[in-house]
Amino acid sequence: MKPILTPAGAGEKLNVLGNPVVIRIHGRDTNGTISVIESYDPPGGGTPPHIHHREDETFQIIEGDFEFTVAAQKLTARVGDTVFAPRGIPHSYRNIGPQTGRLLCAITPAGFEGFFEEIHTLNPEQQQDIPRVIGLGRKYGLEFLPPPVA
Repeated sequence: MKPILTPAGAGEKLNVLGNPVVIRIHGRDTNGTISVIESYDPPGGGTPPHIHHREDETFQIIEGDFEFTVAAQKLTARVGDTVFAPRGIPHSYRNIGPQTGRLLCAITPAGFEGFFEEIHTLNPEQQQDIPRVIGLGRKYGLEFLPPPVA
């Protein structure tokens, strides 16, 4: 492996379910060791409850306030905070702030960035085809869970 520098504003820019996502470090450049994704989440945006069966995720909050649910534990994360979500454990997050939030997600091992790339290739209507998105998730060891009952 060799050192990687991804300059500010660089990386593979994707549209994933209407949200900007940037692959800052791709797993193909780390021999599959790690990938790093930058996500921009609007107020109220985030991820539905899900389980990664292959990867651990480590989130670093860059801008905004987020609420994470990891297992059954609710965690409020603010700028500078770091959250670890181990593989096999249900988790989700949402931006609880009034402006677009930004976070980095280190994914170990790499490979899951392929899910984001495949979603990006779909047109906006196809990205709203939930069974299709769920099927793509399964391909990458991602299990979407039903939303919690209020």
